[in-house]
Amino acid sequence: MRAMMSWYITLLLCGLFLIGVEIFLPGGVIGVLGALALIGAAVIGFNLFPPLFGWLSLFLILALSGLAAFVWMKYFPKSRVGRALSLAQNIDRKDQDDSQWKPGMKGTALSTLRPAGKALIEGRRADVVADGTWIDQNSSIEILRTEGNRIYVRKTNVES
Repeated sequence: MRAMMSWYITLLLCGLFLIGVEIFLPGGVIGVLGALALIGAAVIGFNLFPPLFGWLSLFLILALSGLAAFVWMKYFPKSRVGRALSLAQNIDRKDQDDSQWKPGMKGTALSTLRPAGKALIEGRRADVVADGTWIDQNSSIEILRTEGNRIYVRKTNVES
């Protein structure tokens, strides 16, 4: 009886510890071992205690695991070690369109745009995407819009 109680406490403490260590050594193996230790503690708790206390033991293990996870997620990222292990990004301003390509700029298709290809727009080469139908090589084009790094163009009737 005394040996089972020491196994119960050992498995309980080791399980909680191993699940905590999983953050520092990611990969899942240590976390799985910790979960298995907690399951072992729950099984021993059902054999060691009467049924009511066995269920109480299982509830205690689940509550301690949940409390440990909550405390870990709330306080660990703010700690010195947590800040060193995580990525942080400070955004000082909203994204702005710093693109050199503006709607209305005109140019010439250097290749057939099916739908993507090369174009010469106001003396600069660019990768562009035809918005709608394919555009033949050497056709006049105009920028409709830019989305991220994509430049959408359409064929124009006027030669640039």
